[in-house]
Amino acid sequence: MKKKILEYDMLKFFAIILVVLSHSTYYKITSNFGEFDFGGIDYQYLIRDNRVMIIYKVLDKLKQILYYFHMPMFMALSGTFYYLQVKNNKWISFNMLYRNKIKRLLIPFIIFSVLYTLPLKYFSNYFQNITLIRAISGQVFLLGNSHLWYLYALFIIFLLAYYILRIEINIFTYVILYFAHFISSKITLALISAPLQYFFWFSLGFLFESKREKWNDRILKNNWITILLGFSFIIFVLVYHYIKGEYRLVSKFLLDILAILGSLFVYNISFLMSKYTTIENSKFYKLILLNGLGIYIFSDTLNYFILHITYLFGGNFMFSQIGVVSLVIIRFVVTLFGGLLITIIFKKIFKNYNWLVN
Repeated sequence: MKKKILEYDMLKFFAIILVVLSHSTYYKITSNFGEFDFGGIDYQYLIRDNRVMIIYKVLDKLKQILYYFHMPMFMALSGTFYYLQVKNNKWISFNMLYRNKIKRLLIPFIIFSVLYTLPLKYFSNYFQNITLIRAISGQVFLLGNSHLWYLYALFIIFLLAYYILRIEINIFTYVILYFAHFISSKITLALISAPLQYFFWFSLGFLFESKREKWNDRILKNNWITILLGFSFIIFVLVYHYIKGEYRLVSKFLLDILAILGSLFVYNISFLMSKYTTIENSKFYKLILLNGLGIYIFSDTLNYFILHITYLFGGNFMFSQIGVVSLVIIRFVVTLFGGLLITIIFKKIFKNYNWLVN
């Protein structure tokens, strides 16, 4: 029987929570590719009160801080599992991996982009004055904003990983992957830039799994490591915000350091909680883990629906001080549990297609 790695389960739990939370603050999303408009929303410009705008910007800054590390951490976590699969000789041929990932990643990306995300965004006025063809192409070809980019990027990364990542891998491979990651920001087409950007983090997760047990021993013997990571993350956040407008190259390096520090800090917390708490026995925890992919697929688009309904029927609530704060909480709770509920219902109704959300 496959042995569960409790700290990875805990890390996955926190990663899901952080992703849903980071998607619960925005009032504005644009979807432009060059001069072409692929939809979007903008309620931010309707905030007239300076005090409300300050609160909104503080919340938006907290979202940005989560973005520094939560998706690199998600990709690294996928890399750790891939290391275990390679170690156990799960993928004996490229065709075997290719067929599996088409089913698990690419097909869900296409199906839910077209049959779930697209209709809900249309209902939420995301695609005002946008033709259906442009709306579909924007979502499927990642020309517009789509949270499901993660599924497509991970699909490409797995295909690349089959040929590039090995149990014994030299440092020059990581240097090349970091170079690809670094230049990816210059590529405007997300179909290319997203896999290049996140393959590096996937590979770091692959590397980390080979060192995980030694790292865990260090955490247990040296409590100061986790504290140092937390303080270092805060210091680097402050440094980054101080220099980001002045030194772009240095700022890029700092962002990558923040991704590493934030990911390691959350991993350490996950490991310690898996050792010293019983949270893994709670029903809520188990539900989140069991339905994590479905929550990711279904949760984010609900934000557009909530914002649209609040704008239509909530009067000035969403533009008040208490409204801005309350909506973050409401959106987090509704999208998390809404995504969970939709996943459970989907599994009940489409029992033969549970693989789409597992």
